[in-house]
Amino acid sequence: MIDRDLLNNVRPWIESTLGYELPEAGDFGLRIGVTPDNDDAMPLYAVRVDNTVAVAARSEWLVELRPILVDLHPDLLFSVAGTYELSRVTLHDGVAVWGPVPCYVANSKTWRPVSSGAAVRLDESQVAEANWDVFWHVAGPSGIAQFGVYEGGELMAVASVSDKGHNIYEIGVEARPDSKGRGLGSIVVSAAGDWILAQGAVMFASAAHWNVPSGRNLRRLGMQYTYSALISWEGEFQVPPQPLGQPIPGQPVYNRYPTWAMNQDIREKP
Repeated sequence: MIDRDLLNNVRPWIESTLGYELPEAGDFGLRIGVTPDNDDAMPLYAVRVDNTVAVAARSEWLVELRPILVDLHPDLLFSVAGTYELSRVTLHDGVAVWGPVPCYVANSKTWRPVSSGAAVRLDESQVAEANWDVFWHVAGPSGIAQFGVYEGGELMAVASVSDKGHNIYEIGVEARPDSKGRGLGSIVVSAAGDWILAQGAVMFASAAHWNVPSGRNLRRLGMQYTYSALISWEGEFQVPPQPLGQPIPGQPVYNRYPTWAMNQDIREKP
């Protein structure tokens, strides 16, 4: 069971995005509502907390979505299979579903940062000079704070902080491909998390199931899995990559299927 204290820290954001109150602990089952009219809303949004599933979607989709939501076990709904089935309805209006997105939260009791002495908060000139095509998986210049590690004058890893509203600050992290596996991500995330706690805000991050190294890193630093989300956007339907990382260092990882048996319809990211 998830930590309800951590959940309550992000509950206002979840409920604003859903447009209704999230069921309490032990209140199992499926809730379906209409997408609210506010800044947090998405065309379709779903969260899973233990055995409770709450969904908000455009009213014109509900007749077609309801049988899918009722028939799919939460394990299937919150999987790539679920995004495919839900997108069968939403893509007719140009909306794609993505997920599941495992969401992590930490507070001062759970947070276990590593030494972040090597990290610096980037100033305006450093933010302007950073190559955000390399550090593409963070908020970049749009963030409210950025923390980095430099080696030989080169920026090697970055953690950015985004204000999600409701006193929730999200951490994004990215390291240069030639520096991964050296713990630099932990250093910059630790610096960002320490700064968030100093602001009296709630620390939030996400790491997909397939991003094994990032998930390990967040849990090692004391961020706890709190809920899973399905999100949506107006745009192309996208699929996740293959799993990243290794189960143990040096362990060879092999494709189970031959290349010809993989999905030949997947195109490069535009």
